[in-house]
Amino acid sequence: MNKLKAYKQRVVLGTCVSFIVIGAVMGSSIAHAQDKIKFAFNWTTPIASFIQFYAAESQGFYAREGLEVEFVSIPGSGPTVSAIGSGEPSIGLAAGDPGLVAISKGTPIKAVWLQYQQNPTGVISFTKSGINSFADLKGKTISTSAATPEGFALRTRLGQANVDPENDVTILSVAGGAKLAMMLSGQADASTGFRNYQFILAQMKGHDVSFLPFATAEEPMYQNAIFAHTDYLAANPDVVRRFLKASIDGLIWARDNVDEAIKLVTTWDPSLEVNEDFTKRDWMAQLPLYSSELTAEQGVGYMGDDGWQNVLNVLREGGFISGELGPKDVYTNEFIPDNSKNW
Repeated sequence: MNKLKAYKQRVVLGTCVSFIVIGAVMGSSIAHAQDKIKFAFNWTTPIASFIQFYAAESQGFYAREGLEVEFVSIPGSGPTVSAIGSGEPSIGLAAGDPGLVAISKGTPIKAVWLQYQQNPTGVISFTKSGINSFADLKGKTISTSAATPEGFALRTRLGQANVDPENDVTILSVAGGAKLAMMLSGQADASTGFRNYQFILAQMKGHDVSFLPFATAEEPMYQNAIFAHTDYLAANPDVVRRFLKASIDGLIWARDNVDEAIKLVTTWDPSLEVNEDFTKRDWMAQLPLYSSELTAEQGVGYMGDDGWQNVLNVLREGGFISGELGPKDVYTNEFIPDNSKNW
């Protein structure tokens, strides 16, 4: 009887241990199960605009949120919003103006997080020219790409300064890559361009240049945003929130660890040579664009009506969109997590 009792005890004990082991294995599998997400970049080479996503991946923030992220590189914001609208991938980063144009044509996407509270484009000029306002451009020659939102933003700001774009200035419409070259070669007094691109290139060439932004605190114009397919948002709200949470933590880490963050960009693709000096200048120029009075109150990435409405106004004036599209049709703040206030 004692032997039988001991045998039964061993069987029960062994069975319990087996269940514990199986439970632990299953629990481990559940704990490590990750939601997969494909995220689109709107360019094909590593740039500072992607730094927060690189940081979130390298620092383990996505893994912490139970996400396995695959980055997909697409050549330009137009193709990126088209891809998101088709659902492959269903979420990504793109410039605001092509996103709004796509929405006006029925593409089922919405902005869920704003990267730039201010559009980084404006007018570049030599500091010695004394061009400190749009009114100062009267009588000057300006190189731009006229049939683009940038070109129409120039015309809008000139008109607001009582400068007739047709009669008071000479506008040279050239390819995007030639705008700055026209100014640097003396064929134009000023050029439109990006604060974090052409302006930096001019400085790196040794020129003393000034920047006159199209967007101001009083008249904000939004730019890069994370757009997502509306069906994806409806089906995966928690995944989107966790992705944004990790990406915001990546942004904060990159702000606080600049040199390490720059290394992420320059080494992300070992097959490419990325200029470290330019990348750091680019990142430092971008950092102020993430902040505004709205972000101070609500958190980084938050959007309001005015910033999108001003973009819509420029696009409508340029004939890029028509109809009754309003700011509430293009964005939502409902997926922005609480850690946005840590900015």
